[in-house]
Amino acid sequence: MHAHQIDVSDDDVRRLIGTQFPQWAHERVRRVPSYGTTNAMFRLGADKVVRLPFIPGDGVGVPVETAILERVSGQLPVAIPAVLANGRADECYPYTWSVLGWVEGEMPVPEALVDATGLVDDLVAVLARLRELPTEGVRLAQRSGPLAPLAEPVREAMRELDGEFDTDALRRLWDDALAAPEWAAEPVWLHADLLPSNLLVDEHGRLAGVLDWAAAGIGDPSCELLAAWNVFPSGAREVFRARLAERLDLDDATWRRGRGWAIAQAVLALPYYRGTNAGMVEMATRALRALEQVPADHR
Repeated sequence: MHAHQIDVSDDDVRRLIGTQFPQWAHERVRRVPSYGTTNAMFRLGADKVVRLPFIPGDGVGVPVETAILERVSGQLPVAIPAVLANGRADECYPYTWSVLGWVEGEMPVPEALVDATGLVDDLVAVLARLRELPTEGVRLAQRSGPLAPLAEPVREAMRELDGEFDTDALRRLWDDALAAPEWAAEPVWLHADLLPSNLLVDEHGRLAGVLDWAAAGIGDPSCELLAAWNVFPSGAREVFRARLAERLDLDDATWRRGRGWAIAQAVLALPYYRGTNAGMVEMATRALRALEQVPADHR
C-alpha cells in the first residue's frame, strides 16, 4: 500500500511475543484480515490481538492510542479494546507495538444492516457520552480543525475521478463545506475515524464495539459525520442527523462540514488505495455514490 511499508509475518509476531511476553508464547498466532492502512493485526489466542505498525513513524501513535484507550476505558456504553501490553522495537522490528483485548463482532455493511435505526441510536449514545468526558490535557484529534488545508489536495484528487463519479456534484458539496462557518465552541472529544472498519455490530445489528482510537482526541465534532456517509443507508442517515440534532444540537453548518470530511476522506483514499486495499476502495466508492446523490438545493 505504501512506498516504505515493512512486511510483518506470523513468525515476527511469535518471536516478539516469545521474547517480550513469554506468558503468551504458547498461544496461537494468526493474521486478521483487515482494511487497515497503517497496522498489521494478528489474533493471539482467543482473547487478544497484536497491533503492529508497518509504516515509518506510526509507532509513535501506539503510546498515544494507549493513553486514549486507558482514558476512555469504562466510560462508553459499548466495548473498546483493553490495553494489555505495549511491546518495544528490537533488532528485527523497528516500532513500538501493542497487545489489545479482542472485541467480538462483525463490521457493519450498510446494505445488510439488520437494525439500522438501532445502530443509529447506539452510535449517537457513544458520541453523546464522549461529549461529556473532560477534555483537559487531551491532544487535538487528527481531523480536529478546518477543512481549508485540504481544499486543493481534494480538488486535485477529484480530477482523477472525473468520468467515474459525478464530480461536479462532489465539487459543489466540497465548496459548500469549505464555505460553512467553522466550529466556534470549545473542542470536544472525537473518535475521528468512524468508518465501518472501525465499528463492530452483533448478530442483531446493534453496536458492539468501537475500534482504532489512534486518530482520537478533541476538536470540531463534524468529522464524526464520516459515519453518516460510510455506515448508514440513506434512510438511517437522516435519522442519524435528526438524533444528533436532538441530543447534541447538530446544526446545519456542522452537517455541511461533516459532508466535507466524508468527501475528503473518500476522494483522497480511493485513488491512493486502488489496487492495494480493496476494502478501502469499496468504502470510499460507497460513500461517494451516496454523496453524489445529494440534491443541488439540499443542505
